[in-house]
Amino acid sequence: IGKLVRLTNEQQAKQLNRQVFIRNRMKTGNEKVYYNVDAVHEAIGQDVRICFQYGQFEPSKKLVARRDGRRYEVSPWALTWDDENYYLIAHDAADGQIRHFRVDKMLRVSLTDIPRSGREEFRDFDLAAFAKKTFGMYGGPDARVTLRCRNELAGVIIDRFGSEVMLIPDGDGFFKVNVLVAVSKQFYGWLTGIGTGMQITAPAEVREDYRAYLTEIAGEYQDGTTE
Repeated sequence: IGKLVRLTNEQQAKQLNRQVFIRNRMKTGNEKVYYNVDAVHEAIGQDVRICFQYGQFEPSKKLVARRDGRRYEVSPWALTWDDENYYLIAHDAADGQIRHFRVDKMLRVSLTDIPRSGREEFRDFDLAAFAKKTFGMYGGPDARVTLRCRNELAGVIIDRFGSEVMLIPDGDGFFKVNVLVAVSKQFYGWLTGIGTGMQITAPAEVREDYRAYLTEIAGEYQDGTTE
């Protein structure tokens, strides 16, 4: 906005400042994200793989490398923005999988001279579809899940999975929908937040896994005390 107002007159600058609201955002404080983004773009431009360490935060708020500091080697193909963070979408040649990494947690990024892998996998890759099925950018095994929902949740389903999703009437006040999701605790957390208005009806193994997830959480609150 600051750059834009310098390109216009005083009256228009006042309009911009009055009409645009920026909410406060949580930040990790890792300014190296800018250098990481630049390195990823450079690697994509040169069609080469990158190497890096991948970190996780400790209670001290220090970002430390996972896997005892061993480096990841992946082929970068795209960057996406989700839930206030940049993510790298890449191909891991070691297991032939498409993976994603939070860019601000990538440490000591360097380019290699090894050509990128995954060209076939990314030829028809749909980033929008990838984002729809991945909750909070947490991965998990893909599954076609049938959800039975109250009619008032139609907007929730459309916002999450897109307007092309098919909503099938299922009794008075309910509909069913079949969607592709990455089954993870984050997906289960999304369901829990919605409450009793939405249920997994299939497949049976996902429904059972969700039930076990809820049972485990409830078990932590059975006696009403804390350690």
